[in-house]
Amino acid sequence: MKTFSTLFILLFTICFLDAQNEKGDFTLAPQLGVNFATYYAGSSDVTYDSRTSLAVGVVGEYYINDRWSFRSGIQFDPMGVKDGGGNIDKLNYLTIPLNANWHFGSTRKWYLNFGPAVSLLLSAEGDLSDGSTIDLKDAVPGTDFGFIAGIGYKFQISENFQLFIDYQGFGGFTNLDELGNLPFDIRNSRSSFNVGGVFML
Repeated sequence: MKTFSTLFILLFTICFLDAQNEKGDFTLAPQLGVNFATYYAGSSDVTYDSRTSLAVGVVGEYYINDRWSFRSGIQFDPMGVKDGGGNIDKLNYLTIPLNANWHFGSTRKWYLNFGPAVSLLLSAEGDLSDGSTIDLKDAVPGTDFGFIAGIGYKFQISENFQLFIDYQGFGGFTNLDELGNLPFDIRNSRSSFNVGGVFML
């Protein structure tokens, strides 16, 4: 019982250390996440099912002070949709966010990030319900500009290392119907839940 109590107190202390990042600090955070992607079809009544995929990336932050930092990085970002006919659009991007990050709470462990992002198309293919695959790269723009907003929390593990969990949302501004085949615009929309580690450099 004594050992259990000691371990509990130690774990509690580690997780809630009052360490705060300061001006000039730089952190690097590899992350793994789950994407839930679909298309936003504006005023159209067309709906799509989400495509669920794994995403990986790394985020760097430069601290202006203990409340604000600049956040960027790279992420392999699967998007696309499933439709009602069993077809799947698989659009895979490399996304680069250019975000402000506001750290709040008494120990600045909560954060809220927001800002523009650019997504560069890596591959685009359609898996059809009959088992065949088609190339969609010529039908989709090579670059998607959008907006990212997210919220997360960091757990202090040691002086130079934190764990984090967050939610990020992306809304694309670019019409994906490059060939103009549809009577309405479609745009990427993606939500993701991520976990990772933050290393102080």
